[in-house]
Amino acid sequence: MLGRRNLRIKVMQELYSWEMDNEIPLNKLEGHLNGQMSKSISLYLTNLLYLVEVCNYSMVDKAKRLSKYIQTEDDANARTTIAANSIIQNLQADAQFTEAVKKEGIRNYISEDIVRDIFNEFATKQKYKDYSALEKPSLEQDKEIITYVLRKLFDTHKDLEHHLEEIFINYDDDNSLLLHVLSKYIDAFSPEKPNNFFPGMKDWEEEKKFGLLLLSRTIQQNQELISLIEPKLKNWDMDRVAVLDLILMKMAVCELKYFPNIPVKVSINEYIDISKFYSTPKSKDFVNGVLDKVKNEMLDKGEIKKFGRGLME
Repeated sequence: MLGRRNLRIKVMQELYSWEMDNEIPLNKLEGHLNGQMSKSISLYLTNLLYLVEVCNYSMVDKAKRLSKYIQTEDDANARTTIAANSIIQNLQADAQFTEAVKKEGIRNYISEDIVRDIFNEFATKQKYKDYSALEKPSLEQDKEIITYVLRKLFDTHKDLEHHLEEIFINYDDDNSLLLHVLSKYIDAFSPEKPNNFFPGMKDWEEEKKFGLLLLSRTIQQNQELISLIEPKLKNWDMDRVAVLDLILMKMAVCELKYFPNIPVKVSINEYIDISKFYSTPKSKDFVNGVLDKVKNEMLDKGEIKKFGRGLME
């Protein structure tokens, strides 16, 4: 579900803690990293459950409107079309989703007030009114309205944002990416296809292994990685290099040497991009320059071994 960039960022954060205190045992860092990765899955499930609850609130809203002693025309014509949306129905019938929500205690993260507020805002939108008026929405119309909820309501609702920030300390790093992943799953949704929203659960377990291996290898090979980087720091002393720059370069070189299935270009570009957001304004060019020199020397010495077409590029 989460891309490797997100995992690299989480590993970077653990390595920063280790740089600040080398006495922290590796197993403690691994345990914390594993916990952070698991929280990302919980945040993903929470977004999915909020999506179901907001759409199902149309039934609560209709019942309240019809129970009024004096009803308006809008009350009398309240529709629950959104609750019958094929994506929502598919999610509710998904045993894997139901089991994961129960196992992770996701319902504890749902605020009924926020569900109501998001639905009430949703109900004022012309997009909702047009969709609700449809007798039998097409699959494309079902996809379009759910994508609208994610991009125009979830991604901008301040109360939801503050609520999730209090629960998930990884919210800032993860949520935008998770909503993007969820949007991609919606685009590819098919009622006949199993596991529409969990095609990557097995892959995610493999990705977690990647994160844990990257963390342990970077620490275990710390001196070797420094020995490859330090000679390329022309006019720079190791003590003057920003801590995050050094961490990112060590991670990149670790991938070049010890991860044979990751293309050279992917590793270098990923860490250059991460440096733009997490380190100093000049880090991008600095990290790029040093890694390019390290890469070229390692290639000349045959120290980079990648298996598969295009992995050396």
